[in-house]
Amino acid sequence: MKKFLIVFFFFLIELNAIGQVIIGPKGTKLTVDSSKWKLQGNDIYNKNVGKIGIGTSSPSAQLHTTSDVRFEGIGTNTTNTKILTSDTLGNITTRTISNLLSSNALTSLNGLINSVQTFSTGSAGTDFNISSTASNHTFNIPSGSATNRGLITSTDWNNFNGKENALTFSTGLSRTGNTITVNNSQYITSLSNLTTNGIIKTSGGNGSLSIATASDFPILNQNTTGNAATVTTNANLIGPVTSVGNTTSITANAITNTMLSQVPTQIFKGRSSAGNGNVEDLTSVQATSMLSPFTSTSQGVVPASGGGITKFLRADGTFATPNGLGNRILLTLLSDITNNNAIANTLQDLTGLSFNVTAGITYRFYAMIPYTSQQTNNGSRWTINAPATSFIGYVSRYVDNPEAINYCDAINLPSNCSNNSKLTGNIAIIQGVVTPSVNGIVQVQFASATSGKSITAKAGASLEYW
Repeated sequence: MKKFLIVFFFFLIELNAIGQVIIGPKGTKLTVDSSKWKLQGNDIYNKNVGKIGIGTSSPSAQLHTTSDVRFEGIGTNTTNTKILTSDTLGNITTRTISNLLSSNALTSLNGLINSVQTFSTGSAGTDFNISSTASNHTFNIPSGSATNRGLITSTDWNNFNGKENALTFSTGLSRTGNTITVNNSQYITSLSNLTTNGIIKTSGGNGSLSIATASDFPILNQNTTGNAATVTTNANLIGPVTSVGNTTSITANAITNTMLSQVPTQIFKGRSSAGNGNVEDLTSVQATSMLSPFTSTSQGVVPASGGGITKFLRADGTFATPNGLGNRILLTLLSDITNNNAIANTLQDLTGLSFNVTAGITYRFYAMIPYTSQQTNNGSRWTINAPATSFIGYVSRYVDNPEAINYCDAINLPSNCSNNSKLTGNIAIIQGVVTPSVNGIVQVQFASATSGKSITAKAGASLEYW
């Protein structure tokens, strides 16, 4: 027990030796560390010669705070001329107000503050100026004169008004009342010669004026008899044109395309009317009728076919209908076409494999299409579309498990796709007969069984019809 009391006593002594200032709840000072703080009467100050930081562990000034500083109860002084300023780092200094203003700034009203300032106008000086005496400030605008820049007075206005009455001329002109007379001068002379009707001319040089005579103009040789004047000498024409008397000539081979720049679009120039005459605008029919026809020995215009799709142009320049079955027409797909519709089993034209048909004519057709599938469980269907028919019959064959064979008596059949395909090496065959009742187009079509899964018809697919 004694040992404990001894230790506790020394512990208290140690605390007192190293303690800082301690302030009680009521502001009572309990302990002061005399190594850092000193009491002098009721004052206390820190003997530390370094820097004090509030809110920072590395102060850069004798007192460095990181938040707002408040001064309450500061007195008022009307004679001090300095204010507090701070730089970008927050360091506070003092400076006079005049140091803050540029050389053109108004720093004070004659140094007067908190007093009534009086403003008035005047005319002192030779230019606009402001004069201040105590609290009186005068804006001076002098009257304008030979030396002053300022206001024009009513007297000045009277002097300027009607000033033209006092105009005088040094040479060439004179004035009497409201009449100005041009006299002989170095620029305009001999106006007294203008005593007859005529055209005024200048002689050049000093600019004398006089009445022109016939000899002053180019001679125009003309015949004034009849309905119109006739040029009797070479006309002054520009370009490959000459004109003498009533005859105008154009130089041979001189007209260029540039000279014909106003020709409208898609217009033939020529003449289809009988006899000699003016150039005419020709229609395409008129233009082609003037050209030689195509023959076995000469180039020319192809003759009219007479219509239909079963005729061909022969080497002798005529159209003929082939004999027998030698008129088959073969169409070939030049690039791949893919059906990848968002909606399953949606037919799509196999563009390039189609032919025109005429009502009442019977056609045979045979299509062979190699194709690939994106996956083996994605089937397809292959069919034709056509106009209204009086007869139609065809078979559609393509890959299934093992093969789909469909005999069809209407367009767009079969209505459903197969279930399977090979990834590659598939062949679809469509062959049959059609007799349309109206003119139209027979079109090969195909579909994919699964939405978003592609069936691709390969380049080289063909359609033959006759």
